[in-house]
Amino acid sequence: MWKFFQSDKNGVPAEFESGRQVVITSTYPPLAPQKTQVFAQKFTVGGAPAGTSEMGVDGSVTSVEYCINADEDNDRYITRITFILGYGASAEGYEFVDSGALLTNGVKVSYTNSIGEEVTIMNPKANFSFMRASGAPISITGWEARGFAATGDYGYFVNISLIDIMPPMGIKLDRGTKQKMCITIRDDCTDADLFNCQAFGFERFE
Repeated sequence: MWKFFQSDKNGVPAEFESGRQVVITSTYPPLAPQKTQVFAQKFTVGGAPAGTSEMGVDGSVTSVEYCINADEDNDRYITRITFILGYGASAEGYEFVDSGALLTNGVKVSYTNSIGEEVTIMNPKANFSFMRASGAPISITGWEARGFAATGDYGYFVNISLIDIMPPMGIKLDRGTKQKMCITIRDDCTDADLFNCQAFGFERFE
């Protein structure tokens, strides 16, 4: 339980037992220029915003890498990524889309940190692997939606909070560096009629 001290003879304000002073948080923003802006972009081959974002490709022989690159001028924070997958027939959780089996190598989600090391966040191989990463409760019978890529087809999407994995602001890509966040296709994923991933977050500028 918190305990207050009285002010001393020099008029020092009361403090918590932990040594912290009592302060009041303002309920309104300061009158100052905003130093952040919204960031939203799909992972693409090469990392350019207008690059190829469709991940339903065959990466079993030569891996295909889709990236978000660091910006030249602004620090970039990725706080959430969202996958969407569409396919022709109803699928099971243990397979990748409706392929009938799980992937051999998996879809590697990783980032390059400030000292140039690659850090793997996840490597889903089956539908349930993508869903597990979202942390959201999903009905066993109601996880598929319809009409994602064509009328009557099946699909699902998952949102993955990077703030929960890497608090408090997700994955940071330092400005002017070679840092990047990537999704690497290392199997034949052509059974997916629709397969891409969007990143959300913010940029911090001077």
